[in-house]
Amino acid sequence: MENLKAKDLMLKDLITIGPKEKIALADLIMTRNSIGSLPVIEDDKLVGIITQRDIMLARNYEIGGLCAGDLMSKPPITVGPEAKLKEILKIMIKHHIERVPVVENGKLLGMIVHGRILRALYDSL
Repeated sequence: MENLKAKDLMLKDLITIGPKEKIALADLIMTRNSIGSLPVIEDDKLVGIITQRDIMLARNYEIGGLCAGDLMSKPPITVGPEAKLKEILKIMIKHHIERVPVVENGKLLGMIVHGRILRALYDSL
Protein backbone atom coordinates (compact mmCIF):
# COMPACT_ATOMS: atom_id res chain seq x y z
CA MET A 1 0.00 0.00 0.00
CA GLU A 2 2.71 2.49 0.89
CA ASN A 3 4.22 2.19 -2.58
CA LEU A 4 0.98 3.20 -4.31
CA LYS A 5 1.21 6.48 -6.16
CA ALA A 6 -1.36 8.86 -7.59
CA LYS A 7 -0.84 7.47 -11.09
CA ASP A 8 -1.78 4.00 -9.77
CA LEU A 9 -4.99 5.17 -8.08
CA MET A 10 -6.38 7.84 -10.38
CA LEU A 11 -9.40 7.63 -12.62
CA LYS A 12 -8.26 8.53 -16.12
CA ASP A 13 -11.33 8.92 -18.33
CA LEU A 14 -12.80 12.09 -16.89
CA ILE A 15 -15.65 14.26 -18.00
CA THR A 16 -14.69 17.93 -17.79
CA ILE A 17 -16.42 21.26 -18.25
CA GLY A 18 -15.34 24.76 -19.24
CA PRO A 19 -15.61 27.71 -16.85
CA LYS A 20 -18.18 29.48 -19.04
CA GLU A 21 -20.64 26.55 -19.08
CA LYS A 22 -23.87 27.08 -17.13
CA ILE A 23 -24.32 25.56 -13.68
CA ALA A 24 -27.44 23.76 -14.93
CA LEU A 25 -25.30 21.90 -17.47
CA ALA A 26 -22.72 20.96 -14.83
CA ASP A 27 -25.50 19.68 -12.57
CA LEU A 28 -27.06 17.69 -15.41
CA ILE A 29 -23.74 16.12 -16.44
CA MET A 30 -22.94 15.08 -12.86
CA THR A 31 -26.43 13.67 -12.28
CA ARG A 32 -26.57 11.71 -15.54
CA ASN A 33 -23.10 10.26 -15.01
CA SER A 34 -23.44 9.62 -11.26
CA ILE A 35 -20.33 11.63 -10.46
CA GLY A 36 -19.76 14.13 -7.70
CA SER A 37 -17.51 16.61 -9.43
CA LEU A 38 -16.26 18.03 -12.68
CA PRO A 39 -12.77 19.35 -13.31
CA VAL A 40 -12.97 22.79 -14.92
CA ILE A 41 -10.60 23.11 -17.88
CA GLU A 42 -9.59 26.24 -19.78
CA ASP A 43 -6.93 26.27 -22.51
CA ASP A 44 -6.04 22.65 -21.68
CA LYS A 45 -5.23 23.61 -18.06
CA LEU A 46 -7.06 22.72 -14.87
CA VAL A 47 -8.41 25.97 -13.41
CA GLY A 48 -10.85 24.64 -10.82
CA ILE A 49 -13.22 21.93 -9.72
CA ILE A 50 -16.97 22.11 -9.23
CA THR A 51 -18.83 19.63 -7.05
CA GLN A 52 -22.44 18.63 -6.50
CA ARG A 53 -22.00 20.06 -3.01
CA ASP A 54 -21.00 23.46 -4.44
CA ILE A 55 -24.18 23.48 -6.50
CA MET A 56 -26.33 22.25 -3.62
CA LEU A 57 -25.03 24.96 -1.28
CA ALA A 58 -25.62 27.64 -3.91
CA ARG A 59 -29.25 26.66 -4.54
CA ASN A 60 -30.37 29.12 -1.87
CA TYR A 61 -29.21 31.88 -4.17
CA GLU A 62 -30.14 32.85 -7.70
CA ILE A 63 -27.88 30.53 -9.70
CA GLY A 64 -29.72 30.58 -13.02
CA GLY A 65 -27.20 32.83 -14.70
CA LEU A 66 -24.08 31.49 -13.01
CA CYS A 67 -21.37 29.60 -14.82
CA ALA A 68 -19.10 26.82 -13.59
CA GLY A 69 -16.32 29.38 -13.17
CA ASP A 70 -18.48 31.30 -10.68
CA LEU A 71 -18.90 28.37 -8.28
CA MET A 72 -15.77 26.29 -8.81
CA SER A 73 -13.13 25.88 -6.13
CA LYS A 74 -10.02 27.67 -7.29
CA PRO A 75 -7.19 27.17 -7.35
CA PRO A 76 -7.79 23.43 -7.05
CA ILE A 77 -5.79 21.40 -4.58
CA THR A 78 -3.81 18.94 -6.69
CA VAL A 79 -1.10 16.30 -6.55
CA GLY A 80 1.43 15.12 -9.09
CA PRO A 81 1.39 11.62 -10.60
CA GLU A 82 4.26 10.46 -8.37
CA ALA A 83 2.59 11.54 -5.09
CA LYS A 84 2.47 8.65 -2.63
CA LEU A 85 -0.72 7.47 -0.99
CA LYS A 86 0.24 8.82 2.44
CA GLU A 87 0.77 12.31 0.98
CA ILE A 88 -2.56 12.11 -0.86
CA LEU A 89 -4.42 11.07 2.29
CA LYS A 90 -2.75 13.85 4.29
CA ILE A 91 -3.96 16.42 1.75
CA MET A 92 -7.48 15.00 1.69
CA ILE A 93 -7.73 15.00 5.48
CA LYS A 94 -6.17 18.44 5.93
CA HIS A 95 -8.47 20.10 3.38
CA HIS A 96 -11.59 17.98 4.08
CA ILE A 97 -11.90 16.91 0.44
CA GLU A 98 -12.98 13.63 -1.15
CA ARG A 99 -11.30 14.02 -4.51
CA VAL A 100 -7.93 15.30 -5.70
CA PRO A 101 -7.01 16.05 -9.32
CA VAL A 102 -3.71 14.63 -10.54
CA VAL A 103 -1.90 17.29 -12.54
CA GLU A 104 1.42 17.61 -14.32
CA ASN A 105 2.51 20.98 -15.73
CA GLY A 106 -1.03 22.30 -15.26
CA LYS A 107 -2.52 19.51 -17.40
CA LEU A 108 -5.12 17.22 -15.85
CA LEU A 109 -4.05 13.57 -15.92
CA GLY A 110 -6.71 12.03 -13.69
CA MET A 111 -8.65 12.22 -10.44
CA ILE A 112 -8.24 10.39 -7.17
CA VAL A 113 -11.52 9.77 -5.40
CA HIS A 114 -11.93 8.31 -1.94
CA GLY A 115 -13.63 5.21 -3.35
CA ARG A 116 -10.49 4.28 -5.32
CA ILE A 117 -8.41 4.49 -2.15
CA LEU A 118 -10.90 2.32 -0.25
CA ARG A 119 -10.87 -0.25 -3.05
CA ALA A 120 -7.04 -0.38 -3.02
CA LEU A 121 -7.12 -0.81 0.76
CA TYR A 122 -9.70 -3.59 0.50
CA ASP A 123 -7.73 -5.36 -2.24
CA SER A 124 -4.58 -5.29 -0.09
CA LEU A 125 -6.26 -7.07 2.85
